[in-house]
Amino acid sequence: MEKRVPKFMTQKRDIFRFMCFVVFFVIIFSLVYHPDVAIRGLEIKKNQYVYYLSLMIGSGFIMLILSRILFYKLNQKKARSFKFFCWWILQEFVLISFTLSLVSIHVVVPNSRSYLYTILPRTTLSVVSILIIPYIICWLYFDLEEKKIQLNEIIKSRIRTLEKGVINFNDEKGVFRLSVRLEDLLYIQSADNYVFIFYLNNKQEVTRFMLRNSLKYIEENFSKHNLIRCHRFYVVNLKKVRVLRKDKEGLILELDTETTTEIPVSKTYAQSLAELFTLE
Repeated sequence: MEKRVPKFMTQKRDIFRFMCFVVFFVIIFSLVYHPDVAIRGLEIKKNQYVYYLSLMIGSGFIMLILSRILFYKLNQKKARSFKFFCWWILQEFVLISFTLSLVSIHVVVPNSRSYLYTILPRTTLSVVSILIIPYIICWLYFDLEEKKIQLNEIIKSRIRTLEKGVINFNDEKGVFRLSVRLEDLLYIQSADNYVFIFYLNNKQEVTRFMLRNSLKYIEENFSKHNLIRCHRFYVVNLKKVRVLRKDKEGLILELDTETTTEIPVSKTYAQSLAELFTLE
């Protein structure tokens, strides 16, 4: 699937905040730094500098507004890819550079018709050098905000899941595959790069579901649900354990099912399980 443009680059509120920050940054940068590269070789008088600077910033801002409005309209009609967005940013730089070059010609009358070809590369360098900083800052800031929102949604979803007593299982790529009520979950068995999830269906029959993931992932992420590792190949739901007995081969767990379901307990986990069941 082709990567889409991040949401914060297609929402009105964030687009407005982005443009305001870019203009603010450019104004402060120009007043503090006085970028000579933007006016090098131009015969500008001191009393013309403020006018020239205002005209340049205003013209660039108008081009930026038009560019973002047009992209917003296009993206509303059809979701654009991330590659298309990157290409659009490059065209945006070219458009702003060309516009500012025309503004320079308006302010300073050139000595030759080739003046535009002389000033365009210099203006392009100035535009890229100045705008790349606020573009990166905005990208990082909005990306961080979006990740915070996504994290809060995940936390809320897990809280709702805990309240409902439901466990959601994802595969190794994080894609949702199965949702099971904790009271119906029996145990999980490892099989190479997969795990088999055993649970009771609506008819109270033991059902098996294969999931591409590791038992280690299950153990680390669902221990709060009383899913306990009892063997190299097994994680068991303690709420479904009916009997814990000891025979010649070691500890055995009997689960609360119509037909007897036995789960072995390895020596590595025997002591911790014995403590849970308060065995001497």
